[in-house]
Amino acid sequence: ILLRSSGVPVYNFCVAVDDALMRVSTVVRAEEHLTNTLRQVLILRALGFEAPHYAHCSLILGEDRSKLSKRHGATSVNQFREQGFLADAMVNYLALLGWSPGDDREIFSRDELIEEFDLARIVKSPAVFDMSKLRWLNGQHLRKLSQEELLSSVAAALSTPAGLVKVDGEDPTADSLAKLKAVQSATELFREAMELTTDSRDLLAHAFSYPLDDTMESGKVNKIVKDEGFHKVLGAIVSKWNNDCAEGGALAILADVDAS
Repeated sequence: ILLRSSGVPVYNFCVAVDDALMRVSTVVRAEEHLTNTLRQVLILRALGFEAPHYAHCSLILGEDRSKLSKRHGATSVNQFREQGFLADAMVNYLALLGWSPGDDREIFSRDELIEEFDLARIVKSPAVFDMSKLRWLNGQHLRKLSQEELLSSVAAALSTPAGLVKVDGEDPTADSLAKLKAVQSATELFREAMELTTDSRDLLAHAFSYPLDDTMESGKVNKIVKDEGFHKVLGAIVSKWNNDCAEGGALAILADVDAS
């Protein structure tokens, strides 16, 4: 059957013709298309076209071991982006579903995946879409970002006004620069704690709403503040902040102070 009663071509005919006209050389798809492959090859041969190479992967399952579907969560790229996942982390994770590099490596850049990928290492057993593993992998990619890339990713995820991290105009105000510097430093401090870019919302909100005045007035803190060693450490932090913050970031400052 090539046409429905309505005159509309059936799926297998459309796909076969499209592959031929687009000169598709390799088709990689789920094992549930095995029966379709036979029909499409017959159609291509009947039309005088050469069939592409076909590879069939095992199905991706949800964590409950049933076929992955909308009820298991986010189903579009935009939804994953809104949840705070990085594009490189998504590509990395999806490549590992049903494929193995042949060793225990899990973190790959796109170029590394292109270099390593081989259809011969596609695994036969169904892969499970593990959201916890995806979050962990996303955190690993977050830690690999440069300070500028991290700030840009976090800025896009923040629910606070864009002015908190965005500096507009050729002559930004001192206030906007101060806000940018504060967010940049706080983001760098929280880098290790984040798995998703959206984690920055709660982490930064907590940092900027910390009850410093109440804390400083408590008896326990007063005792620490009056200690001579505290003033030395605080002085070193302020000095490093003024001199080196723009170069090394907050983590570098604290590391230098700790070493001294």
